[in-house]
Amino acid sequence: MSFEPLSFFEPDTKVKRVGEQDEIETFNLESQNTYEKVTEEEPKDEEANFVPLEVLDLPTISTSLPTEVITTVLKLLQPEQVKNFGNQRRQIPSLFTTEELQEYLNSKHLTMVEVVKLSEYIGHNLKSTLTITQLPTCSSSEVTAYLTKIIACPFLNLTEEERNTIYDLASFVMTANFAPALKGNTTRMVQIDGLEREILLYEPALTEDKVGNITWGASLELAKLIVDGCSEEWISNKETTILELGAGTGLVTIVLGILMHKVVSTDLPEIIDNLSKNIMLNKLHCTLSQSFETFDDTSLINVTSLDWRDPLDFLQRTHQPEGYKTIVISDPVYSSQHPYWVQKAVNATLSKDDSSRVVFMVGQRDRFQDVRDNLWRLMIESGLKVISEKVINGFDDYGELPYDYKVFGWN
Repeated sequence: MSFEPLSFFEPDTKVKRVGEQDEIETFNLESQNTYEKVTEEEPKDEEANFVPLEVLDLPTISTSLPTEVITTVLKLLQPEQVKNFGNQRRQIPSLFTTEELQEYLNSKHLTMVEVVKLSEYIGHNLKSTLTITQLPTCSSSEVTAYLTKIIACPFLNLTEEERNTIYDLASFVMTANFAPALKGNTTRMVQIDGLEREILLYEPALTEDKVGNITWGASLELAKLIVDGCSEEWISNKETTILELGAGTGLVTIVLGILMHKVVSTDLPEIIDNLSKNIMLNKLHCTLSQSFETFDDTSLINVTSLDWRDPLDFLQRTHQPEGYKTIVISDPVYSSQHPYWVQKAVNATLSKDDSSRVVFMVGQRDRFQDVRDNLWRLMIESGLKVISEKVINGFDDYGELPYDYKVFGWN
């Protein structure tokens, strides 16, 4: 099973089909010649000779295993660039035009020659060999055991540098596939239907409890609703400044900025530096401020710190003693204390205007059901009522997950 960082926090309460050989164009002189040596010996009915590989088909781990063979296997096992959530692995057998295949191998820092050599070594055709990329999804426990054997093997025939390269790559493949939060620094690509550009989100390696440096599915679902125009029910016009509480890696803020909404994007002091970098990574200008003197309320996007336990300090620094008419917040609770902090922050920062709205998108994780129920109860006790609500089925890095979308306004 995948490691989920929220497991640290316990609530105190209860392509097509693979093309035939005549579709293959020249890759380059060396790889084409090598490829032809392999395919000349294959039966004419290539589809009948196509067998998806299993972990047992991978090279047996031993000190005599050629370095280039094991590194090719490990590179094929690497996950692709993180894109949105859910199972994003491409089905390689349906991707066999020259340009598509070469592009895919380039993304894994592999050449056609290396993959053909691996095919020869394990005795399978090229199409079958490429199904190695699917093994982490369909045989996760067996792949983990295989990677563990690699890390445990002394590889005495290799130099220290070669051994370290293999160990580092095997460790990365293991954590990236089966413990995404521990995979180290990475950049996630987000694509949203209706938004013309892709969004890039840099996620530093998880340290301590900085789950704000991870992109969660709730922010994607909220961003999708905003792009679809659902926000019209709680954003009266482009002049309304939107406050985001717990912006994390900045996905919702970035989408609002692309749509030319004015945003004050907030999180804890240790999170906002990466938050501002992500906004600028997506070619949006923002002003980062942590003091009264540097806050610029004329900027389209302002990034600043906000501790939910002390929201009055934030209001003084942002020159907004009356609060904000629109607040958005996604996945804010993973501790029994958090609903009370959210209540305090919302009560202090939400304008008392009748048209004011606070928008939630919260994942329905079973272990935090009591915490979510308490959050909704505290919102009602604060004098708010539910204006709109629905359940949205989505994903995060750990699989499918339904989300509560709720819009509150004053009674």
